[in-house]
Amino acid sequence: MAGTVPYNIYYDSSSKLVIMEWRGYSTSAQFREGTELLLKILMENKANKLLADIEDMTLIGMEDQRYIEFNFLPRAMQNGFDAVAIVKPSNYFNKVAVESISYTLAKAKLQLRLFNNTKEAKQWLLELPPSR
Repeated sequence: MAGTVPYNIYYDSSSKLVIMEWRGYSTSAQFREGTELLLKILMENKANKLLADIEDMTLIGMEDQRYIEFNFLPRAMQNGFDAVAIVKPSNYFNKVAVESISYTLAKAKLQLRLFNNTKEAKQWLLELPPSR
């Protein structure tokens, strides 16, 4: 199992979206590695929209929620990140964590919506007017 990561993060050039698919449990170190990779891909592609499929993600711990709010998010927004579509997690505890993070993102003036599937999430992102 060593070397296996619970995420797949990539840039889709046809839609100009960064796609993040997260499955199962991740350690705090894996979570932070994934968010750093996400930031790198956003910056390298000058992308501003993220499709976050976290339906099968198990849990985002409190420390990692703070990391998103106070570390990742300010840097991402400084680099133009301004919209995220989240496919809602099925895990109850992760739903609570996502609600907390969503509140933070909304306060940060980020466009955010929660969806039940990736098709609806992607459609919403594609219909948003370009911010650049």
